Amino acid sequence: MFLMKPTLKSWYESYLSPTFELMRSYIDGIEEQAELSIQKFEEGKETHVLEEHPEEGHVRAVTVFQGLDDETWDIHGIFRDYFPNLQRKSALLTLTGMFEHELDQLCDSYAKENDSTVKLNDITGKGLERSTKYLEKVCGFNVYKTSIEWQNIKDIQVLRNAIVHQNGKTHDENGRKIIPIQSHIEKVEYLHDDGKEVVIGKGYLAYVLQSYGEYINLLDKSIKQSYEKKA
Repeated sequence: MFLMKPTLKSWYESYLSPTFELMRSYIDGIEEQAELSIQKFEEGKETHVLEEHPEEGHVRAVTVFQGLDDETWDIHGIFRDYFPNLQRKSALLTLTGMFEHELDQLCDSYAKENDSTVKLNDITGKGLERSTKYLEKVCGFNVYKTSIEWQNIKDIQVLRNAIVHQNGKTHDENGRKIIPIQSHIEKVEYLHDDGKEVVIGKGYLAYVLQSYGEYINLLDKSIKQSYEKKA
C-alpha cells in the first residue's frame, strides 16, 4: 500500500503482511469509534418529564439526545445499533476493496515481472473472479477454489454485494429470506438479522481480515511452490 513493490516471491512478507497490519489498526479504530459513540449516548442522553399526573399514576417522560427524542425515534436502537452498523458496513467495503485491489496488483506484478503479453484487463469478468482466473490460467498458481478459505471469502463477498446493491437487506420484495445472506449470518456469530437487514457486530471486521489472511497464506504457498519448481 505504502511500500515499494517487491518480487512475487516476497510479495506476502515484504508487502501484503504490512498492509494487513495497517488494516488491523484501521479496524481497531473503527471499533473504538463505535464504542465511544455508544458510551457518549449512554452518558449524554437526558430524560425530561413533560407531564405528570400522580393521582392517575401517569408520567410522560421523553429521552432526548442530539436533537432526537424517543417519542419520535428509537434512539436507543439508533445509537446502540444503527450508527455502529453504518460504521462497520463502510469499513467492510473498505476491507473488501483493499483485498480485491491487492489481488489485482498481484496480477499486474506477475505480468511485469514475467513480461507477460496477457494482462489482467484481457481477462473477462471482474473482481475476485477475474483476478483469480488470471492467477490460475495465466500465472499457473493454485488458487484453492475448493478450499474452506475460498468459500469464506466468497461468503463475505455476498454480504458486501448485498450492502452495495440492496443496503444489506435480508429479505426480498416478497418478504422471502435471501438464502445466501441468511446462510452467512447463521455461519458467523458476529452477524444477526434484525428482520430487515444485516447488523454487523463487533468482531466481524476482524473475522473478515482473518479470512482474507488465511486465503492469502494459501496463495502465497502456491507462489513459493511455483518458484521452487523453477529453481
